[in-house]
Amino acid sequence: MRLASSVPRGSGARGAFGVLAALVVTLGCHGGRPASHSAPPAVARGFPATRWVPANPTYVLASPTVKDAQRSLRDVIDSLGVLAGIDGAEVSRELAGVLAVDPLSADAVAGIGVDLEGGIVMFSEDVAPTFVAHLTAPEATAAFFDRQRERGLVTQSVIVDGTEIFTAQLLASVKVSWAVANDWLWVHFSLPFAHEDGQAWFTSSHRPEGPGWSKQWEWASKAAGAAKPSLVGFLDARDLIASFVGKVPDAIACAKLLEPIGRVAIAIEGDAKHVAGRLTLDVGAAATTVSRAILPGPAGFASVASRAPLAAQWNVDLFAVRAWLQPCLATINEDGKALDRYGVRAARAVLQSFEPDQRSGAGMISLELAHKRYFQSRLDDIPLRSALERNRTFGPYQGHSLSVPLVASVDYVLTDAVALAAVGDGLLAKIVGTGATVAGPVAAIDIAPPGLPAEAWKALLEALDFRRTDRIVERLMRWRDGHVAVTVEGSTLVVSAVGNRR
Repeated sequence: MRLASSVPRGSGARGAFGVLAALVVTLGCHGGRPASHSAPPAVARGFPATRWVPANPTYVLASPTVKDAQRSLRDVIDSLGVLAGIDGAEVSRELAGVLAVDPLSADAVAGIGVDLEGGIVMFSEDVAPTFVAHLTAPEATAAFFDRQRERGLVTQSVIVDGTEIFTAQLLASVKVSWAVANDWLWVHFSLPFAHEDGQAWFTSSHRPEGPGWSKQWEWASKAAGAAKPSLVGFLDARDLIASFVGKVPDAIACAKLLEPIGRVAIAIEGDAKHVAGRLTLDVGAAATTVSRAILPGPAGFASVASRAPLAAQWNVDLFAVRAWLQPCLATINEDGKALDRYGVRAARAVLQSFEPDQRSGAGMISLELAHKRYFQSRLDDIPLRSALERNRTFGPYQGHSLSVPLVASVDYVLTDAVALAAVGDGLLAKIVGTGATVAGPVAAIDIAPPGLPAEAWKALLEALDFRRTDRIVERLMRWRDGHVAVTVEGSTLVVSAVGNRR
């Protein structure tokens, strides 16, 4: 079958993105002869679509079923979309309005022939991605494709390995190709910076030579932890970065910073109430360098943060980070000298309460400093400060309590090495304790939306210059808690995220 049409240009970028998203899970036509691969490799048992992964991919991301993949994508959209004020339902409505089918809906996708219980996989031997999914009703998929033709999609086709491959132009420099063989659907995107060797993307997948990626998959599966992931995969960072830099030479200076990363594992799991994800980066000996750059903070911080609506911490020495980033900063005419002015090396903060109408609340901040000049100058700007403060002791530190009329009472400590401040009776003493310090994660954010009223969250977001705050807060309040942390585990850096809906 040969088709010729085009996506209406008036649809704009959103329409092109919508078509691209739907093609990933829906497009296809009959054709092709059965391929020889009939089962996934033993190492990836439970992920049926991995049978089509070529021998040496740069990355692989797979799900046991299309339903699992859909749920994982909706979870990612709901989680990351909070601050943008969007969620999976909104994205679904937008896509359905453009395509007359919602690719995130199980019922809608099943209605056009995709096997919800069959696996789905994304992979590449370079940068450009290929998706493969199983079909239960190829005739329904073909009928859907015919409707896309009626809407104006232009296609060309060639026969490769006994299978007809269709190609359409989505954008000026992006093409999509697809094929159906033995009730499996292939969809491939050609990117402007990716190397394309004809139809090799299909031939190397249609008849793969064997899973040369077994060890990478085993490592990624173990990196997922005890949870049973609904989406799991890996990427060979060095090969992928080298491939990308070969097409984008301007990225060389920044790409060199990523040389310690050998491989990356991805895992997402969850259900209707819970979502969790892990991104594991194998950085080898560089993990020790990162660990040594972590500055310990007050021993009482973790206890206070665990019961607060909002807590955040960055513990890696920012001066060390600046030195590491220097080659990349130079390419964008940045030097990071702002750090020299403020002198901040690490920072932690907790918000316990906030009442915007009364301009009151409780919280604290803890900073590691290279010098105290900036913060000392800010204190010196307070009129009559000597008359408004009194000396106090917090653990081993000599500090002060400063009462500013109509503003707040603040307990603080300022030395050449640390700046500590708190609003709230006894909070600073609780944070400092005996003065002991402990090493925390590289960075972390913990949030419990029900811990503050919606009006307080809105006021905080407006103070941070966010837009659409009503929508953001409405979506934020759907969550019971959320936690993101970056930690060092052996020779790896792990970015973990966990969220629980109300």
